[in-house]
Amino acid sequence: MTVLQKSADIYRTGGKLDPAGFERHIIFDTYVPPDRLKPFVNHFWSIRWDNTANQPYISEQVMHRPYVDVYLSEQESGIQCSYRDKRDYEAANQGRIIGARFKPGAFHAFWRGSLADLPNKTLALQQVFAEADTTYISDTLSLPDDAAVCALSDLLQAQNPQYDANLEVISRILTAIEQDGLETVRDVAQWMGRSERWLQQLFQEYIGIGIKWQLQRNKLLRAASSIRECEHPDWADMAYELGYSSQQHFITDFKRVLGKTPLQYKIYTSEHAAE
Repeated sequence: MTVLQKSADIYRTGGKLDPAGFERHIIFDTYVPPDRLKPFVNHFWSIRWDNTANQPYISEQVMHRPYVDVYLSEQESGIQCSYRDKRDYEAANQGRIIGARFKPGAFHAFWRGSLADLPNKTLALQQVFAEADTTYISDTLSLPDDAAVCALSDLLQAQNPQYDANLEVISRILTAIEQDGLETVRDVAQWMGRSERWLQQLFQEYIGIGIKWQLQRNKLLRAASSIRECEHPDWADMAYELGYSSQQHFITDFKRVLGKTPLQYKIYTSEHAAE
């Protein structure tokens, strides 16, 4: 069995609300997928932690791209579908998780149906991978990280996923939203030369979450990054730069998605950075 190489790239922490704390408490490695899976898998990953001597670490995360993860651990294994809301993950005592992160929309090649009903759901592994029973999970977790990742890669390859050109279209759209400043569904539709209805249907079918959600999430995560990096943020200026009609509208949206007001988030990240 060929062992996959660790990724040489530093994984972006765009969705982590406390990236500095995550790096202090969690050992996180990524692995390059084999060529057969590169159209579908962003990376394989392993997570380890050991907090036996301290208080459990709570990692707060907001999804910055609509990913699906397959994961294996002694406590729980499954398929975490795209998650709309903020999630808290507790790293208590000792633990280890092995997983694979699909590219946006790529789980469609394994589910073979619309993803519209899957957001916020965790599926049992055997709903997609029939051979992933308790024996498979136990045997895989008995292996070192790199070999366990390879075994998970074999599980995915056995499904014989077929290339889908729409996956590249979705990737291009998400990259344009993040890099080219596209802020509305109309902006994206004009950039693509397609209708807004076509865009909405594409995202619902392949991701299960509308493109408008992605646009808002990207905007607020840019705000979170600016808050962490700026010593004295100006909330009115930030709201204006993000396209909000008022500072209060920005504060309301930020708290609804990230769980804290911008000021509360600034205090929280400043305190954790000083630990």
